[in-house]
Amino acid sequence: MSGASKKKTRKYSEEYLKFGFIPAVHDERIPFCLLCQQCLTKESMKRGRLEAHLKAKHSAHINSDLNYFKTLKKNFRERTTLKSLFTAHTSTNDRVLEASYQISLFIAKTGKNNTIGENLIKPSISAFLKTVLEKDNKDVKAMPLSNNTVSRRINEMSEDIEKQLVEKLKKRNFSVQLDVSTLRDSEAVLITYVRYIDKGHFAEEMLFCKRLESTTTSKDIYNKLKNYLDVNDIPMKNITSCAADSANNMMGKKNGCLKLMKDANPEMILVHCVIHRENLVAKNISPVLNEVLHSVIKCINAIKANAKCEHHFKLFC
Repeated sequence: MSGASKKKTRKYSEEYLKFGFIPAVHDERIPFCLLCQQCLTKESMKRGRLEAHLKAKHSAHINSDLNYFKTLKKNFRERTTLKSLFTAHTSTNDRVLEASYQISLFIAKTGKNNTIGENLIKPSISAFLKTVLEKDNKDVKAMPLSNNTVSRRINEMSEDIEKQLVEKLKKRNFSVQLDVSTLRDSEAVLITYVRYIDKGHFAEEMLFCKRLESTTTSKDIYNKLKNYLDVNDIPMKNITSCAADSANNMMGKKNGCLKLMKDANPEMILVHCVIHRENLVAKNISPVLNEVLHSVIKCINAIKANAKCEHHFKLFC
C-alpha cells in the first residue's frame, strides 16, 4: 500500500449522551462534557474513555437517568442560542454607534449644521438601502444622529484629540505660533498652533483657541498661554521657538509676549511670523519698485471701484 494510511476519525454517537457528552459546538469530532463544561481531545471520542471520564470526574452521576442528561443538553443549547443572539445584537449596536461617530466627524469636517445628520444623511442612507440593496433600514433608524447627539460626539472627539496632543507635547520639544484675532462680534481670541516632529515627520496642530476677556495686552496673552501649559503639565522648557506677528503686544522688545516667554525660557528662539514678513520687506522697498507697486494698486482700485468696471475688465481680458 503506497503512501501513509489516513488516520481514522471517530464520530459522535447518540449513546454517548448517557455518559454526559455531546459534540462540541465548534467541532463535532470533539466530545463536550455537559457536567464540567469542558472539551476533551479527538482521541477521547470512544465509549470506554467517555465512560472512564464520567466515573473519575463525576462519580455521583454514574447512575443518572438518560432524561437527566437530555435536560442538561436542552438547557445548554438554549443558553448557547441566547448568548449568540445577545453577542450578535451587541455587535450590531457597536457598529451602529461607530457609524454615528464617523458621520459626526464628516459633519464636523464639512462645517455643516448638525441637523444635517437627522434631516439629510439618515434619509439618504435609508433610501439607498431600500432602493438599491432592497434591505430594511431598522439599523439606520436606530443610529443616533440628532442635533444634540452630533454636537456631543464632536465635543467628545475633539477632547480626545486634545488629550492625545497634550500627551505628546509633555514628552517632546515643539514650536509655537501665536496670533490674536478679532471675530465679527468684536470678540478677541488667542489662537495657538504647535509644530513638532512625530514619527519622523513634521506635524502641525491647533493647540487651543481661548477668548481674551477684557484687554489684549502682552501680559494677558502670556498668562493665557502659561495657564494652559500649567493646567496640562506641559513644561515651558519644551518650547524651542515661538513665532508671532509684528504687533507691539507680541514682538515688543521690553514688554512683548515673546519677551516674557524668553525670560521664562532663555533657550527659546523668537521668530517673526512668515505670513507677515511682506510687511518687513515693504518698509525697506526700493523707490523704483515702490512706484510700480503704487501704480498697480491704483489700477486695481479703479477696476474694483464698481461692478460695471470689473465686468468690462473681465470681458476685455
